[in-house]
Amino acid sequence: MSTGKQLVTRFFDYWHAGRIDDMVGMFASDGRFHFSAITKPPAVGHEEIREFLTTYSGLSAVKRLRINAMAEAGDDVFYEAVEDFDLADGPHVVTPYAGVVRIADGQFVDWRDYFDRATIDRQLAGEAKLPDFAQELLERPA
Repeated sequence: MSTGKQLVTRFFDYWHAGRIDDMVGMFASDGRFHFSAITKPPAVGHEEIREFLTTYSGLSAVKRLRINAMAEAGDDVFYEAVEDFDLADGPHVVTPYAGVVRIADGQFVDWRDYFDRATIDRQLAGEAKLPDFAQELLERPA
């Protein structure tokens, strides 16, 4: 496994372990974490990234995120994943998503996640699950 893929894998390992400070430390001091790249502005710098990760982590009682595939091209690591979690107040959310992480000097300088925000919001509201045709994406082996 390449160094970039190892770093991204370590980040997700830290996520499962609740090691927020270790996750933040993987970013450059002016790094950008664009969690919902098309719907929200990025968290920039360690303080904003820590605040976002702390808040987001506190929402979910159980995290079952899994990586299905990773590839590396130059300074970028691309990954395909399934976000699968239970919120502390009960709802279950599962959705496929993908991301791109730019790495420089062994640190994350730009992290971008892409997913269907409306699908997650509908699940949070208890209105809908993913359509049947999306199940194939969720059931891919990691």
